[in-house]
Amino acid sequence: MPRYSLQAEGARDRTRNMTESAYDRLAERLAEDIGEDRLELPGFPEAVLRVQRAMESPEASAEDVVRVLSSEPALAARAVQMANAVQFRRSGPEVTDLKTAVARLGFNLVRSLAVAYAIQQLRLRGTYSPAAKAELESIWRTSIAVAVRCYVIAKHCAGVNPDEALLAGLLHVLGRLYIVMRAEGIGGTADAELASTAQAFQGEIGKLILASWGLPETLQNAVEHQADLDHESEGPSITDVLIVAKHLAAERATDEVLCPVADRLAERHGRHPTDVLGEHADELRDLTRSFMQ
Repeated sequence: MPRYSLQAEGARDRTRNMTESAYDRLAERLAEDIGEDRLELPGFPEAVLRVQRAMESPEASAEDVVRVLSSEPALAARAVQMANAVQFRRSGPEVTDLKTAVARLGFNLVRSLAVAYAIQQLRLRGTYSPAAKAELESIWRTSIAVAVRCYVIAKHCAGVNPDEALLAGLLHVLGRLYIVMRAEGIGGTADAELASTAQAFQGEIGKLILASWGLPETLQNAVEHQADLDHESEGPSITDVLIVAKHLAAERATDEVLCPVADRLAERHGRHPTDVLGEHADELRDLTRSFMQ
């Protein structure tokens, strides 16, 4: 049985509750994809999908990843460029070859780079409806804004792997991206409906996509629970970091909007994530620049 069949049952039932309108076709297509275990991202660059597949195997080596990256010169160049960025150039001379770049970055950062590259390529295409273009632009900017906050909070406040947290931040929008791309494939939808549905289902669908890619349950869990401000865990986790980073990256985030997860991180580490982000504003800015170049 495919890895995510059981998880698909609940999601498939809920898709049938979507509003009856032009959205019926999208709901039907989504239910079909989930029910048949073929949840794929329409239009995602093939090179990026090959990177994900190359890393699925426990026996995957840096050479395997280098071979795949080499097939997409622009993506390979971005890997070398990022390996030389101040945030990731932890030691050693400047990197000039792809193999050394992959070794320096590690698989999580290479995944992050590939996902950011894919979303950027999608938003640059000129064939989408105005509604889809607006959503793709928002998805790209949101993924980076949340990801860099995940990295800084994980590194300076939560005590969890910052590279994995960065990846969770970039991946948390995949469900939203899936809905936008599927909607385009069946003729597009109205702006308000598209944004509302994408937001409502992105966690659950994102988890299914990550399961289909064979990514760890820690990442799947984080993406699934990304909007749960009351989420409880035994200790600081990637899920906690993603929830807090997403909350603090939102334009509507104010002191009046409570986030118990952020308060628990503050209690455990003696500093509130908001203060940590303020103290490391330069790191946030540099990380953002690395991904948006």
